Amino acid sequence: MNEAVSSSGNPPLAHELFEARRSSRPDRPAVLWGERSLSYEELGREADRLAHALRLAGVIGQPVGVFFERGFSIAVAVLGVLKAGCAYVPLDPAYPDERLAAMVHDSGARVLLTERALLDRIPLPDGTRALLLEDALSAAGDAPPAAAPEIGPDSLAYVIYTSGSSGVPKGVAMPHGPLANLIAWQCAHSACGTGDRTLQFSALSFDVSFQEMFSTWASGGTLVVADDTTRRSWQALVDLLNGASVRRMFLPFVALQSIAAHAASVGVWPASLREVVTAGEQLQVTPAVRALFRQLDGAVLVNQYGPSETHVVTSLELRGDPDGWPDRPGIGRPIANAEAYVLDERLRPRQPGTPGELCIGGPVLAQGYLGMPEATAARFRNVPGLAGGRRIYRTGDLVELRPDGILHFLGRLDDQVKIRGHRVETGEVEAHLRTLPEVADAVVVVREGPGGVKQLVAFCVPARGAEVAASAVRRSLSVRLPDHMIPSSVRPLPALPLTSSGKVDRRALARRL
Repeated sequence: MNEAVSSSGNPPLAHELFEARRSSRPDRPAVLWGERSLSYEELGREADRLAHALRLAGVIGQPVGVFFERGFSIAVAVLGVLKAGCAYVPLDPAYPDERLAAMVHDSGARVLLTERALLDRIPLPDGTRALLLEDALSAAGDAPPAAAPEIGPDSLAYVIYTSGSSGVPKGVAMPHGPLANLIAWQCAHSACGTGDRTLQFSALSFDVSFQEMFSTWASGGTLVVADDTTRRSWQALVDLLNGASVRRMFLPFVALQSIAAHAASVGVWPASLREVVTAGEQLQVTPAVRALFRQLDGAVLVNQYGPSETHVVTSLELRGDPDGWPDRPGIGRPIANAEAYVLDERLRPRQPGTPGELCIGGPVLAQGYLGMPEATAARFRNVPGLAGGRRIYRTGDLVELRPDGILHFLGRLDDQVKIRGHRVETGEVEAHLRTLPEVADAVVVVREGPGGVKQLVAFCVPARGAEVAASAVRRSLSVRLPDHMIPSSVRPLPALPLTSSGKVDRRALARRL
């Protein structure tokens, strides 16, 4: 598929690409969920009604909470919010109520779009009201849509929350421009097109979900929704891939490894797959992954890289005989219009072959962290001589540019890690541990478990007269944190080891793993 360009010279925005496909092929299925489907025309009509209802309510150009279980409602809500000129704030029902409430409050959302089963989950701040999607659609009826607001590349598209080292999640404010650039590039470089099916596997709170949805719709494909029950069973997922003839899926390495290992153990392969895209954590080509791709005739494995603050910015394709693929592939080269810089601690360019911090430039950056100017200024910097004087984003990732022009990920410069595809700052987990009455101090480190799976380990100093019980600590954290941020192991220590400078000796703790 060729890259499209709007009359302004910029690539069309995501919802505009959907509309183009709706106009040309209205009867094709846009979303498949179980035995039911929504055509492009049906999905577009529902999204138009929602956009109309939001405009009638005076909600224009503002964040809107989107809080649904998996199904058709997510597609309708996301598309309708964007058509209304608003930004969506994804809220995952798997997250604790306290964390969800903090996100709604921080985003400033005046409306929380949801469904009846979730209506009372989140205590809403003053000035925010819950709106049932079914009520919004009924209220809008078949009235002609109100005039659409002006939406451009700088208009906000979504606010996705990531882990924050202070214990407070940070909202990444992503405008339409970088996302339009990503979708245009993705469509130009993917073999998937009209009628091809893509798995909708990611949670809405994971930015890959945007890519799943809009790269599929922009190319005239069908999104196949995996419900929560299916996502928790590798056999059910393989059955869905085969039953729905899914051609492409996006997923983190841990999920890919699990599917590959399960398929090998039962001898049932997702035979229709031709494109697998991994992102969110370091890709490893394990024996199970090699075995999977030997069974998939001509399938390509794509390793994409990009933090939430930029979405995807580099990509590497692995083709041909999987036995010839490297064990730890690189993260590739920059996608269209993205600029990658390898810099030293003083933000000076490193020579190729010398490790340094990966910094990103070009029209692919988020606006920053919502309502956090100091945190934004610390990460989004103007550096003379780089990116034409425009901002760059400091990823905090250590990389090396090899002679073949491929970037290789070497690790984190700080203590931020990826757990099951989600970015986690161990400092946030530590902050929550320290609020527990039985914990005087805590440090969280990362260990590599079987198959290269990253796990959190918490070392806790008990409060005076208290006892640190692993089960109780994990149970307390589960009220405040999502599952991927809860340590796999909790270990009491009489005191934390310190370096000569008085800092926590994390290397000493790592030796205890």
